[in-house]
Amino acid sequence: MEYIGEIAALAAASCWVITALVLASAGRHVGATIVNAIRIWIAIAILLLLVKLNSDTFWPEVSSSSLYALALSGLVGLAIGDQFLYRALIDAGPRLSTLTISITPALTAILAMLVLGEMLDATDVLGMILTIIGIGIAVAPTQDNNIQKKYPHLARGIFFAFLGAMGQALGLVLAKIGMQGTDPITNTIHFTEVSPLAATYIRMCFGGIGATLMLVIYLVFRTKNEKKIKMQLNKTLILIFIGAIFGPVLGVWLGLISVKNINAGVAATLMGISPILIIPFAKIFEKEAITKNGIIGALLSTIGVAILFLS
Repeated sequence: MEYIGEIAALAAASCWVITALVLASAGRHVGATIVNAIRIWIAIAILLLLVKLNSDTFWPEVSSSSLYALALSGLVGLAIGDQFLYRALIDAGPRLSTLTISITPALTAILAMLVLGEMLDATDVLGMILTIIGIGIAVAPTQDNNIQKKYPHLARGIFFAFLGAMGQALGLVLAKIGMQGTDPITNTIHFTEVSPLAATYIRMCFGGIGATLMLVIYLVFRTKNEKKIKMQLNKTLILIFIGAIFGPVLGVWLGLISVKNINAGVAATLMGISPILIIPFAKIFEKEAITKNGIIGALLSTIGVAILFLS
């Protein structure tokens, strides 16, 4: 199918808009660490069913090299990277968090070039630059601070979002190594390719292990104030369930389909337009204003996305 990688990336970006909004709300009730662990295990249960229906097995057959790469990808990208990202959503809000993680495409392209040898042509670079600049303009703070919702621990949230971007970029590159059967030591391809569904399931399983370990550490060392969790259990579990479906299941799956079919840097750029897509929803649910910068940034990003499709 033509443009399958590009379409999958845009669909993944749409999924991440939904999961960012619902998990930010859930995180304010029970904390980012709890949300991250629960949503991954919900995703594992869903993916287990899909893998069983697709291949009649509970664990896909993959080479040891692919398994190591996908396991590390899950730990770095889903457990550690997403933990920082969801904490950032609480501390800095969806808009500034997505602004910071807009550097993910650039980080991914650099890593893909160094590790996978993927090179970008001039058209790809132009499309990526326009898209990233558009994202930055759209969600950057404006001079009028009165129109911006205030968030606690803003600097900490932005720093955590940066760490989340690093984790996502490294996780994407490791996932592509695992799917194409590349030996991570010699960088030679001589193993059977892994499907995006199987890769998503493996990543999620190891991400779940890492997230659970972090949850245990959090429960042991949290402060007395943090023990007073605002528990609206039914609403919170529904939000986490929705976030799990659209994030670690559909979002990650579509993202791996994209990475498997097109350049990793281009895929990350297309998936990175979530800050543009989230603007109207941030106004509705987070009461954040839509500015002229948001409209200009959206137009620039749309042009950048169009160029990436044409290239």
